[in-house]
Amino acid sequence: MIQRIQTIFLFLVVVLLITFNFLPYWQSNAEDITLFSYGYQFTNGENLVLEFGLYTAVAVLSSIGALVALIEIFMHKNRMLQMMMSVINSFIMMITIGLMAYFIYELQKSTPGKFEPGSFTLAMAMFMNILARRFIQKDENLVRSVDRIR
Repeated sequence: MIQRIQTIFLFLVVVLLITFNFLPYWQSNAEDITLFSYGYQFTNGENLVLEFGLYTAVAVLSSIGALVALIEIFMHKNRMLQMMMSVINSFIMMITIGLMAYFIYELQKSTPGKFEPGSFTLAMAMFMNILARRFIQKDENLVRSVDRIR
């Protein structure tokens, strides 16, 4: 059934991961460097320069996580597969958080900075995914207990 509470949590995971791709997640204090999931931008004199590279791996991983969560919403008839996909999605988000932390650490060496809203949306998506997994497990336990009674 799509009207379950875990569907709301999974939908929030999708929304938060897509939002993460458009928000900055770190900005330097001294220099004008802003880190996004797809790259970073800085001011070179009067020009605004956008650099890509390995930073796009964060955007790709978060997009894959959003796609997995979206597919997971419609797997409501097979709860075991849904739980497995939730674990895979948690793993994908952990890799994304790890890459994000690595890129922030590398930029923190040269210039101090502060976290932006994007980093918090990724953490919230991870939390919502954990809640969805917990409620999927509750449904599975309920179905198994009813089967034992029959």
